Amino acid sequence: MSKFFKKGEVVLLNGGYVSAKATKKPINNAEFIAAQREAEFLVTLAANMAGKNFSALVVDSISDLVAETRAQLSATVTTEFVSAPAAPKATLTDKLRKEALAFTAHAKEAEEAEFVNSKLQAFNVINEFENHGLFFKSDVTKLNRIYTMDEVVAAAKTVYAVLKD
Repeated sequence: MSKFFKKGEVVLLNGGYVSAKATKKPINNAEFIAAQREAEFLVTLAANMAGKNFSALVVDSISDLVAETRAQLSATVTTEFVSAPAAPKATLTDKLRKEALAFTAHAKEAEEAEFVNSKLQAFNVINEFENHGLFFKSDVTKLNRIYTMDEVVAAAKTVYAVLKD
């Protein structure tokens, strides 16, 4: 027999058994448990990614360094007798450049948000549980922790920012 439980009415007892808070009896919702296990992986992966660098680094070339050193040592020092005039302020150009960069950044952020939202669809059951509640059956199941959508979203932003590229 299924019973309806809302957020706050489901707890983990005695080492992680998913239970009804009021009766302390074990309960289970297979879809919710699967989403919680996936959330645990995502949150743990995001935590493990902290401080890691996933970008390729540019390697310095010794031949480039030798060429730069030769150019530096062979460069002649020129004496400036007449000062070059200062460039006129291009306020309109600067405004247009800033607007173009803002538009490009917005497009990239919108694309990233769409990608993260598409990946988070797998966690709709957790969102449904938090906002409305779910039906649970009487069955024994264990979890390490019950994750919230806020935790899942934060982890998804971290993980999928790297995986998208």
